[in-house]
Amino acid sequence: MKNNQVHYYWLDLIRFLAAFLVLSSHFRGAFFVEYGLLPAEQQNAFISFFYLVTRLGHEAVLIFFVMSGFLVGGRVIERLKNGVFDLKSYGIDRSVRILLPLVSTLLFLILTNFIQGIDTDWIAWFGNLLSLQGIYCSSVIDPLWSLSYEVWFYILAGSLAMLFKKHINGIAIPFIILLICLLVFTKLNPAYLFIWVMGAITYWVQPKTCNKFLLCVALLAMIILIGTLQFTRVSRSLSLGEYSSFLPNRDALELLFSFTFCLFLQQVILIRPVNSLARFINSMGTKFAAFSYTLYLTHMLVLRLLEYYGAPKSTSVNWFSVGYYIGELILSMIVAYFIYWIFEKRTATVKSWLKNRQFSCRIPCLSKRDN
Repeated sequence: MKNNQVHYYWLDLIRFLAAFLVLSSHFRGAFFVEYGLLPAEQQNAFISFFYLVTRLGHEAVLIFFVMSGFLVGGRVIERLKNGVFDLKSYGIDRSVRILLPLVSTLLFLILTNFIQGIDTDWIAWFGNLLSLQGIYCSSVIDPLWSLSYEVWFYILAGSLAMLFKKHINGIAIPFIILLICLLVFTKLNPAYLFIWVMGAITYWVQPKTCNKFLLCVALLAMIILIGTLQFTRVSRSLSLGEYSSFLPNRDALELLFSFTFCLFLQQVILIRPVNSLARFINSMGTKFAAFSYTLYLTHMLVLRLLEYYGAPKSTSVNWFSVGYYIGELILSMIVAYFIYWIFEKRTATVKSWLKNRQFSCRIPCLSKRDN
């Protein structure tokens, strides 16, 4: 237990690996030519696997949505059931968690734009700060498209919680907020809302013991669905041609993949690391996951700077190009950790300060009312 929260085994490791998949996907796309343009002798099983693994960025975002629903939506349900849900505390927790890494990323964007001689689109900049990308404006950095979903998931969950609690000021305000959220999801993809809700339900119906058979079945289903999803993306190297019409649409496949990940997640977090190697891996996962959110948000800015300073786009996969690629990934992680250390690492401190300030403000108000 830490800060009254349960530590789920392997969850942090999965969170970091998902962020790393997004990073490796974007960097491979930027610094290697597409598979079909590689020399014919390099179009083999080993390099095909490398290209496949480094095109799973979108599937990694689906994993983020499930885990967000699990950790945030599920706990909202739990606190409502236990009668301990506090709207102000929830608002502080979610706002600080989102804004510290987001503000640091948007400030980093101003710096990188200045270095590259690019004029900052201030309307879009403030729109992204308010999580209006995809609704009112475009994303100023590619990964920010998913952040607007996260924010509106949180707002929707808060409004529903207010309704279930029969908020002291009545139901008009939470009902209006709920209506706004539903209107927002006419602009955003509602399939991702269903995925987030699946994550919340997964938290609510957690088993007490691990079913290893179900774990293996879920993992196998995830692998099959990952492979199937690749054929629904635009690619000159990977296509079923006329047979692609026999596949379900992409939204359906993403929902199925997310469902199988929910089943996998339920089981894997119950596997206790029993030997020293497993404990070390789980511990390292926690350390790397600490800055995974900042890594997810900032890596595209590092990529843009590398392109600006002439980082080459490799036309073949060899020890030199792979080494260069690994170095670029490491550089992005170092930059992300530095930004994390300044901003995101202070998340708990800022939350605590705001909550203490909120509590201290209540005391004189109550005293004045009593007098």
